[in-house]
Amino acid sequence: MPRVGRHPLKQKSLKEFQSTKKNITMTTIVFIPTMDGYWKGSLDNLKLFFESLLISTRVDFDLMVFDNGSCKAVIDYLIELKEKGVIHYLILSKNNLRKIGALSYLLNSAPGSYISYADSDVYFLPGWLEESLISLKTFPEAAKITALPIAGGDTTKISKIFFEEANQYANIKVETGKIIHDKYINAHALSIGKSLDQFNIDNPDRKDIKLTRNGKSVFLSSADFQFTIRKSSLKNILPLGISDEKDYYDPIYSPVLENKLIKNNWWLISTDKYLVHHLGNNYPNLKNELPWIEKGLLSNNRLYSKKTFENKKSRLAQSTRIRRVLKKVNTWTYKKLYD
Repeated sequence: MPRVGRHPLKQKSLKEFQSTKKNITMTTIVFIPTMDGYWKGSLDNLKLFFESLLISTRVDFDLMVFDNGSCKAVIDYLIELKEKGVIHYLILSKNNLRKIGALSYLLNSAPGSYISYADSDVYFLPGWLEESLISLKTFPEAAKITALPIAGGDTTKISKIFFEEANQYANIKVETGKIIHDKYINAHALSIGKSLDQFNIDNPDRKDIKLTRNGKSVFLSSADFQFTIRKSSLKNILPLGISDEKDYYDPIYSPVLENKLIKNNWWLISTDKYLVHHLGNNYPNLKNELPWIEKGLLSNNRLYSKKTFENKKSRLAQSTRIRRVLKKVNTWTYKKLYD
């Protein structure tokens, strides 16, 4: 209880608190412990991440960032974005919780009905979120969608389980074969230091699984580096953690989330359009890696000019300031009327 006055938050109704929450929470994990060696170009790519996110996303969202033990230069940059109103929730962890620990925190804490996640080395293309949300609404059987076509889904546990199930739906058209265009496969392969030729060697019997319902197509497969998920699907899923040695696939990330969703009978899907691109730790040449992007849309490795991005950040910051002014006016009015 206060000694003097009344706690400002006690003046707010439940409706006022709920109105500040966006339906979608965008989340990411940042880990750049140094500016040298492997991480030398990572801060530049992190800036591309935020820039492309703001420019390419038309749907309103809250942005939640979990820093997993980065160096001071990166933390200072994230704090600057928070102060400008770009980042809405910023968690600074002294210790590295690995991706599973940080992801578990984000999925549990994000307030939105839909949670979008992306590694902080992802580049977003226009329409990525809209396509993801429309696809999830068209396929309510799916919990999670990645915003680029994932080839060779039938070789995974995901589609082995759900391929036959999809065939039972009269309103779903199921197609299999080498359906995903080579340009998409090549783009993703280049982003992880490989090539289309190497992908074909590694996947000689590849068969993509395409599902179409009400004119909307997706592929039955998914990835962990970027996805949008229904928060309602996370019941009985969280917290994430490795309790069995056989679940430990990789020191950085093991597909605990995906395996739990599958056990709860949720489909995992990907869009039929290539709408996110992996950047990695090396500054990319997007004109070479995404050659189908309309000429003139990419300028100096950006979708639009940097000035456009700065203007959008300015508008976001201005919007935040306006909200703060309105809150002060509301508080002042309340005091005049009731105190």
